[in-house]
Amino acid sequence: MRILITFVIISFFSFIVKANSINVIRDAEIENLLSDISEILVKNTALDNKNLKFYLDHKNYINALVTPDKKFFFTTELLLKSRGIDDLAGVISHEIGHIIGGHFQKRQMAMEKNSVISILSSILAVGAIASGAYEAGSAILMGGQHISRAKQLAFSRSQESLADQTAIRLLKENGFSLQGLINIFEQLQRNEKIKKINPYFLTHPLSTKRIRNIKMNIENKLTKKYEKLEYRFKLVKAKLNGFFLKSEQIEFLYSDKTKLESLYAYALHNYKIGKINDAISLVNHCIKIDSKNPYFYELKGQMYYESGQFNKAIKSFSNSQSLLPVEKGFKLFLAKSFYHSKKKENYKKSIDLLWSYIKKDEFPVDAWHYLGLNYGKLRKLDYSSYSFAEKYVLINKFDNAKIHIDKAKKITKDPILLKKLADLEYEINKKQ
Repeated sequence: MRILITFVIISFFSFIVKANSINVIRDAEIENLLSDISEILVKNTALDNKNLKFYLDHKNYINALVTPDKKFFFTTELLLKSRGIDDLAGVISHEIGHIIGGHFQKRQMAMEKNSVISILSSILAVGAIASGAYEAGSAILMGGQHISRAKQLAFSRSQESLADQTAIRLLKENGFSLQGLINIFEQLQRNEKIKKINPYFLTHPLSTKRIRNIKMNIENKLTKKYEKLEYRFKLVKAKLNGFFLKSEQIEFLYSDKTKLESLYAYALHNYKIGKINDAISLVNHCIKIDSKNPYFYELKGQMYYESGQFNKAIKSFSNSQSLLPVEKGFKLFLAKSFYHSKKKENYKKSIDLLWSYIKKDEFPVDAWHYLGLNYGKLRKLDYSSYSFAEKYVLINKFDNAKIHIDKAKKITKDPILLKKLADLEYEINKKQ
């Protein structure tokens, strides 16, 4: 199955990926917060936190999911409605429960069993219709489909209940409050009441039942205070609120404009509406309060970048990278700023950063694009075309990729590059 993906550059986020129904917003601050919470939750499990990847899905409803390859997607609305770290820990632990429980493999087995019911009912229905009993045949067919669907839904609800149990255990073991999980389910419960949902048509148990089960597991034990995580959570909420909410909503939430989270929220809001100078001034206030926060410099760098002040952007992104060297996203921003500075000595710096980023990112479309641009400026046209070909393969534009592969093959005499081009052609043929 091919997934068509398009890219759009937007404000403080590096890009949005539209893949099927998922609109992924990349933001290092949010992804790292979610990853650090998960690291606490999985420390006594067989899971390796390095293999868990977290992404933000831009949706106006509460939802979270995990894929078989351990990619977690949390909607923006989920973070906006979360009250604290315990809420996020509750959702993360539930999704981890699906991985620990091996639910993906079990779901596949259940689907295969249910498909047998559908096939048998179809065979019987065809036989009945062929013998002239059309109504009986139709009833058999509909009945078989209904039984298969009901079994799938019941199985899904069972898995969700088991994931809840794992979440409760992980939360209690690591000192998180179960109230966080209750807070999220109460949000979902309100929607269920409004829509008057039939519980037998749900993939999840009713939130009322789930809340009742969680409350039965609450103990009078002191929970841990993850003060640093709570501090980071407040800033993440301020970032999202500042970017997504209206002016009057921000005024209501952040009436005390001397607080750090208030300054951050107003910085993002001014940035969104195009008041760059005001936004930069507010970020500078944030830096005065917490000069060790790499994401403040990242935001400032993004503002300079989008206003065409690339040398200032380079300085800001360099500060971000020095404070948090392991964050690959800063390398991408810095590499792009080096390219746009239009200085010959910076093209090589940009290329080195982009290669480093490409090795660590799973979908480095932007990086391949800028690699092509940089090599073009240095007149290394074979490597430029190769880079663009890699980009187009990632977004499934194979005709464009082939054009650049042919260009590179005509130009290059580099045996290493020729091997890379041959590998790329093989990949295209396999995908097509």
